[in-house]
Amino acid sequence: MELNQIIVLSVIAVSMVFFVKEWLPVEITALSAAAILVITGVLSINDLTMGFSNTAPITIGCMFVLSAALERTGVIDRLANWLVNFAKGSLYRALALVLLIPLPLSAMVNNTPIVVILLPAVIRMARSNRLPASKMLIPLSFATILGGTCTMVGTSTNLIVGGAAMSNQQWIDAGLPAFSLFSIAPMGIIYAVIGVVYIFFIGVRLLPKRESLSELIDTDMQREYLLQAQVQEESAYNHRPLLDLLKGPLRGMQVLEVRRRGVNLTDDINSIVLTTGDRLLVRAGSQGVQELHQSDDIAVGFEPLGGLAQLETREAIIMEGIIGPESSLGGRTVSEIKFRQRYNLLLLAIHRHGKNITSQLESLPLEFGDTLLVEGPREGINRLLEEKDFVALTQPESKPMRRNKAPIALAAMGGFVVGGFLGVDTALLALVGALAVVILGCVKAQEAYTSIEWRILFLIIGMLAIGRAMDVTGTAAFLATHISVLVLPLGAVAMLSAVYFLASFLTEIVSNNAVAALLTPIAISMATIAGASPIPFVVAVMFGASASFATPIGYQTNTYVYGAGGYRFSDFLKIGIPLNLILWVTATLVIPWIWPLFP
Repeated sequence: MELNQIIVLSVIAVSMVFFVKEWLPVEITALSAAAILVITGVLSINDLTMGFSNTAPITIGCMFVLSAALERTGVIDRLANWLVNFAKGSLYRALALVLLIPLPLSAMVNNTPIVVILLPAVIRMARSNRLPASKMLIPLSFATILGGTCTMVGTSTNLIVGGAAMSNQQWIDAGLPAFSLFSIAPMGIIYAVIGVVYIFFIGVRLLPKRESLSELIDTDMQREYLLQAQVQEESAYNHRPLLDLLKGPLRGMQVLEVRRRGVNLTDDINSIVLTTGDRLLVRAGSQGVQELHQSDDIAVGFEPLGGLAQLETREAIIMEGIIGPESSLGGRTVSEIKFRQRYNLLLLAIHRHGKNITSQLESLPLEFGDTLLVEGPREGINRLLEEKDFVALTQPESKPMRRNKAPIALAAMGGFVVGGFLGVDTALLALVGALAVVILGCVKAQEAYTSIEWRILFLIIGMLAIGRAMDVTGTAAFLATHISVLVLPLGAVAMLSAVYFLASFLTEIVSNNAVAALLTPIAISMATIAGASPIPFVVAVMFGASASFATPIGYQTNTYVYGAGGYRFSDFLKIGIPLNLILWVTATLVIPWIWPLFP
């Protein structure tokens, strides 16, 4: 092994540890690894800048803008609302909608915003139809993953693999063409059909019926908050027994204490007669909180830190929302964020893994998946909703939709699809579509910029540089040779199967984009050693790196539903491992049939 190969493998090994441990953001790890390879002389600066000229980052960035256009014009939101009204109390009817609606959408739109938009809709559907959300949120994520495998733009993984293949010297020397928009559609459709059938008939039985955040939202006995209610001078309950109040505005709630002029009344609750200024410590569900705020008889406040806070007299809105993985709120305490000053909102409670947290909120670090109950004026709610990756569950986004621009957004996406059918370059189609929706007002320029997941683009650029290093130093060929020694005696099909399995296994613990970029040059080298076409081997990497069903950390959409559904890590293992194995066998049999190993 040469020195450059040792350096490349060492950099990759250290990067993998950083990816798994998440000591740094994945894009910073990837770019740092690329920089080290340049500093050590393994790569030239030209090799590094090749990633910036690759069409994959350009296409992915433009697809984010097209996705934002469909979102801001209300196209996806209308589908979500239709979803809520169509289930009619049937679990299997609801499950069919959850599987079949995201599937075609995620083939043409980045699947992460689809899950973000449909997540509150599915939760509302579950609540209104008294269905367990835990039976539907994992299928929602899985459906978007399966749909993303149907086209080259359905997931960034496919574009990364396609870009890495096109820049690989062995691919270039063989004169192989670029993947078109629908090159992988036959395999993706087979995948989608098998996956949907499995989830609908088998997977749903493996999913738990568990108390989730969605169920806690609307069930007072399951989700509870401590609130302070003060009797007003003009209240109809002034000088009346507390029991009357419990039969009225406080119906279904529990009064923990009554304080009068700072003194805790120890009388039997049945004998307490209320008077102006009495303060009641009430345990109530989120629905009860909202009902209290609609009452003219009592003023409601909250006790976040042991002191009683009087609410502002202007209109207050109560909202619940989930912190997403890229939110700037994650990993910081409420005090560090200066939550009250920043958003002019009162943080009432935090729910984490189904547990209610109401004390010491200021010093508690927020985590991805936390559900926040917040209260305050509409402008503060709007500021929080503008927070990247904060998903509202009970308060719809108040920014006005540009619904009159919906035909333009649909036309731009339709033109993208038609152009793909006609064989027009995918990057060109994405660029023209993105410019069209911005110029014609579907999204503003600033919204287009913020809609782009820049961290994904920089991750791609960094990983393409690492893939380039594996190619030019012969590291990919070295690894391929040693893997092939073990598998080659079993035949080319076994080698293809091994490539798929390796991609599928690694993507459960490491970023799927990183796995895609790392394995593509190795797969091409293994195909060359076997004397086979590199195309089926590259396709195996695409589908293996996208087939992340067994853990909540391998794919971002899985991570979203993990927190919202109240799932345990083992829930993904139960439903995901059988699906991974089924799709592994499917890929081993079907890929050589669609793309012959020896054309």
